Amino acid sequence: MTSPTTIRILLVDDSEHVLWGLSKLIDAEMPEMRVIGKARCVSEAFAALREQQPDVVLLDVYLDEENSLDYLPDLFDCGSAQVLVLTGSRDPAVHQRALRLGARAVIGKEQPAHELLTAIRQAHAEPLYTRSM
Repeated sequence: MTSPTTIRILLVDDSEHVLWGLSKLIDAEMPEMRVIGKARCVSEAFAALREQQPDVVLLDVYLDEENSLDYLPDLFDCGSAQVLVLTGSRDPAVHQRALRLGARAVIGKEQPAHELLTAIRQAHAEPLYTRSM
């Protein structure tokens, strides 16, 4: 069940294992936060954003052959979700580009779970951007 204050989260990653693990981690925080959708590619992410209208999107940088950062401005046009980029890349240029394009934060996949959960709470409580539809 979702309460009015539940943080609704969309997961976007091409790894089924990562999606499964993130779902378990986040859904263990119910009713504070809940996974409302999963996408494995950019086109699925667009559809889920329009349908589900999440509060926060956890977005992997590399989705098979696509760099999701190339689509970040268009993803913002689909709703008002705050985007947290989740990546295994340690390349500072990738991190800087994500932030420059409007991501709320960049979280390394190797970071402890509590840091990811804290970033979700912060993005929801203190949005960096407010977008109008």
